[in-house]
Amino acid sequence: MRLLPGQPTHIANHSIDSLSLMRNAVSNPDVLPTVFELFKDEYTPLTTLLNVKGMKTKGLYDGFSGANYKVVKSNVVQYLIKHSDRVKLHFAKGPGGVTFECDAYPTQPGRNQSIVYCYFDTNWAGPKEVIELNDNETKIYIIDDQPPVEVGGAWRHMVKIVTSTNESFINPELMEENSEASVVHTMYEHDFSETGNEKYTFDSYGQASMTLQRLKYSYSGTAEHLAVDKYWTMHKGHASWLTYAEKTMMERAAKYHEYATIFGKGTVATDGTVLMKDKQGREILSGDGIIYQGDGAYEYPYNTWTMKFLEAIMEDADLRAGSNGKLELAVIAGQKAINGFSKLMRESGFVTQNNNVVGDAETKGVNNDYDYYEFGGVRIIPKRWRWFDSEERPHKELSDGTRKGSWDAIFVPLGKTSSGDNQIELVQLRPPKSGAVHGINKGGSEMSNSVDGSHHHFLFQSGVISRAKIQRIFRPYNS
Repeated sequence: MRLLPGQPTHIANHSIDSLSLMRNAVSNPDVLPTVFELFKDEYTPLTTLLNVKGMKTKGLYDGFSGANYKVVKSNVVQYLIKHSDRVKLHFAKGPGGVTFECDAYPTQPGRNQSIVYCYFDTNWAGPKEVIELNDNETKIYIIDDQPPVEVGGAWRHMVKIVTSTNESFINPELMEENSEASVVHTMYEHDFSETGNEKYTFDSYGQASMTLQRLKYSYSGTAEHLAVDKYWTMHKGHASWLTYAEKTMMERAAKYHEYATIFGKGTVATDGTVLMKDKQGREILSGDGIIYQGDGAYEYPYNTWTMKFLEAIMEDADLRAGSNGKLELAVIAGQKAINGFSKLMRESGFVTQNNNVVGDAETKGVNNDYDYYEFGGVRIIPKRWRWFDSEERPHKELSDGTRKGSWDAIFVPLGKTSSGDNQIELVQLRPPKSGAVHGINKGGSEMSNSVDGSHHHFLFQSGVISRAKIQRIFRPYNS
């Protein structure tokens, strides 16, 4: 969908069955992200990108129940999460605040085949299994015949190091809190082995709560009779228009929608209780944006872009192929972040032989902007989001006088999970609502009050599903 420049000289061979774009928006719950495409360059880079790629739910309604979605309330959508059977363990603090215990060799745990008690955040590892630690060299073996027991909020495992020399021991740094480990295989006695381990993973449902937003515009009875500026739009051959007031209101709605999709914070507890209530005690429901869903975004402080820094982010990203078979990673960024990224690309050789000269004669220029950069099998799509630099946004100045927010960026994977679901998905549950309250300017049965003017209201409800980890980069305050 796009805005047409100027007033059309004529409309031919186009069906204008709904002159106002607002009427189109309120008749179809799936069309709102498409309407927000009108403001993609200013306000909605992520919404537009997801909409263009079809990464949005379709056909949901109150009471819907399908294989992958359930609408459990008029404002809550549950979505299926396919769990992986490749489970990681993380060292956790057990009794006494320690992640391991070895009475025989406290500083060289496991030496001379001594017993070590390790504490993990899960009981996924069981008897007679081998666990690989995060140096990818050290292996430990669960010598117990019984499943691990929960002690002090962590799961205790009785282990020994897998080695052929008595001098070997486990480096304590490998067992620091949150250090990762994985079950890799089993080892059983050759005679009279008794049993094996049972492991199951079950699919579960995540939950996305909708955020309800409401905007309005007003005009006086006198203004109603003046010429109304129209902004013409085109979408799939369908011509429509917005009045100046509608366009202004929709711009604001687009900005609010984008912010809530990325930075919105939820007000719903895990048990479904709505924590936020207004003065009258009414529930105020809001859903989490992609930054705060799950365990929250990975955060990376930085001062300057380097290829090593970018490659580290790409290695951590949950990259999966999308509908086009590509591994794609969107970068939604402020101006300083975009500038730094673009400079890195130029310095890394992403320029053409003609130095990106476009046009000729007096129209000749140099264009160093690209829609995407592709290397290492990954396509990176940079998009500037003006909110990071906006005068409307609260900001803090860094020591060099630049705005801290201008250095912000988020990395959003645009693929599909192993079950074929979109990693990021816009949710539109019910059609937007639009209505007007008229005064004496209308008169008759449409008159609701004595004011010489009308108020037009726009109500929309939206949410987002994140099945992937988002990454956020920022420049620290002390930079």
